Amino acid sequence: MRTRSYFRVNSVFWDPSVYGRFLVVAIVPSLALLVYGRVRRLTPFVVAAVVVTWLGLLISFSQSSFAALLVAVVGASVVAWRWRALVAVAVACFVLAGIAVSAPTLRHSIQHHTSSGLNSATSGRSSLVANGVRIAAAHPLAGVGVGGFKRAYADRVQKFKGKDPKLAASHTTPVTVAAEGGIVGLALYVALLGVVLLQAFRRADRSNPGTLALASGLALAAVICHSVFYADFFEDPTTWLLIGLIGLASATRPAPVLEELPPTAVKEQAVTA
Repeated sequence: MRTRSYFRVNSVFWDPSVYGRFLVVAIVPSLALLVYGRVRRLTPFVVAAVVVTWLGLLISFSQSSFAALLVAVVGASVVAWRWRALVAVAVACFVLAGIAVSAPTLRHSIQHHTSSGLNSATSGRSSLVANGVRIAAAHPLAGVGVGGFKRAYADRVQKFKGKDPKLAASHTTPVTVAAEGGIVGLALYVALLGVVLLQAFRRADRSNPGTLALASGLALAAVICHSVFYADFFEDPTTWLLIGLIGLASATRPAPVLEELPPTAVKEQAVTA
């Protein structure tokens, strides 16, 4: 067993990456409130809560969670600053690259340029993704069937035993969908994400339903990003909760805006009455 010079916090969760995902989802609503200025008097407290939550995310050492948070921050920046968000995106990418390169395992693999080092730095995800892509390429149309990734991976590698080899579980949702559902399944997956996210950001505004739509859309985008590195997209109840909240916010019509009549028009209406 290899020892590490640092530890990762997972709180009450069984995995630091799962812990990191929940922290990111907890941070996102505060971002939506700050973007629309809904908590002006409470802004210092909201920022303090975000900082404390981020510190918990920091000691989880979950790179996939940091990437998910970056996606949410970029989305919130685009809503708030439009084209000026490009500067924020550049700064965030620079910070994220610094954090990623500073990780001891990743830095070691980059320095040695070995596939085994990269696979070790990604906790075996590199080989899982590579073989998953090969499985998808071998079954391009219909795939291997829903839930068949583990078995297909075990048959391909031929070094796992048992009916349910846990070590063969995919860590990348798009690759899993492509391998199990083929081109059709992957197209449906992309269409689902596109429709839901488009609906969320189209409904986003300063109203209560609009703020809910923005927060849910940003959180869902973060979960999608996290699932690229960790999977657990369809299996996570948070995914379906966020999709339901987006549907609820979209179904809620905004209150009608009453136009103010000029004083002369008010007097005319009074005389007519």
